[in-house]
Amino acid sequence: MKPRMLPYLAALLAVMLLAGCGGGNDDRNAAPHSPGTAVASQSGSTPSESASATSSSSASAAPSDSQQTLSAAAKDVVEALRDRNLKRLSSWIDPKLGLRFSPYAAMTEEDQIFKPEALPSFKSQDKIKWGTADGSGDPIELSFRDYFDKFVYDKDFDTAPSISANKLVGKGNTVYNGQDTYPGSSFVEFHFPGFDDSTDGMDWESLIVTFVQDGGDWRLVALTHAQWTI
Repeated sequence: MKPRMLPYLAALLAVMLLAGCGGGNDDRNAAPHSPGTAVASQSGSTPSESASATSSSSASAAPSDSQQTLSAAAKDVVEALRDRNLKRLSSWIDPKLGLRFSPYAAMTEEDQIFKPEALPSFKSQDKIKWGTADGSGDPIELSFRDYFDKFVYDKDFDTAPSISANKLVGKGNTVYNGQDTYPGSSFVEFHFPGFDDSTDGMDWESLIVTFVQDGGDWRLVALTHAQWTI
């Protein structure tokens, strides 16, 4: 090899070495691939956003505190009825509006209304006119005990298979009008879909417990006996 070629060969070797070093530095300085980052970018949401969405969905599906306290109040009232505990029942009654007893779903002016301190006794034999009987049109004249046994707690509503808040399950020719009678009220229905298969569900019965709110507390204003009517 001629001496004058040596400088050219040395320069060529230097260029090759520099090119090799530069490529290695590019690989080392590049950001590492992250599968999690790629998935988040493609989906358009971060893991924290997904968690927040799930939490929000769960919260919306859960009943509100107000609905939970309403259901608990209704349950306590029905237990008082089951136990025939009038003192316990009276503690729930709205002191101003009193407690209405409606023998059918539609509340009328014939319904009897009692203030907490004026609830009749089971021992009383005095007959009271509670309304008009469906079908016959005869007056419903019964003692408090007899009315209670026929138009309040004639079934074990404490064990009703369907309990719903502000949503009627039992529907017939007579329509529940509690929220018209008491604007802003809420109710809980304790419902039996029927007892005899041969009646095709026409023997359903419900006890509807109606409340109004007073300073954040639920106050009982009506006990409605609902059933299929003519």
